[in-house]
Amino acid sequence: MSLSVSELSYAYGPKTALDGVSFTLAPGFCALLGPNGAGKSTLFALLTRLFAAPPPGRIAVAGQALEEAPRQAMAKLGVVFQQPTLDLDLTVQQNLMYFAALHGVPRRVA
Repeated sequence: MSLSVSELSYAYGPKTALDGVSFTLAPGFCALLGPNGAGKSTLFALLTRLFAAPPPGRIAVAGQALEEAPRQAMAKLGVVFQQPTLDLDLTVQQNLMYFAALHGVPRRVA
């Protein structure tokens, strides 16, 4: 499974978290390391569709554009969090729907 990110940007108001990030990962294991504030959590939130609005740029998982075919792309993406946790900015229902989507459970079933 490959992952391709092209010209991905995201800002929290006036604070830019990602600015034109581009990379391609070949199949295999990858770790993302960096100091606090480097944009790692923002990148993962965008990769896993935690943020509702699509960002400027393009994300493709195994050739599937995340914006065009989110269910197909997400079904090919495996995510393992450092610690099992809930996002405190989301409601309980939103957390459940998010984790169901990460595991490929259709919204109507979830």
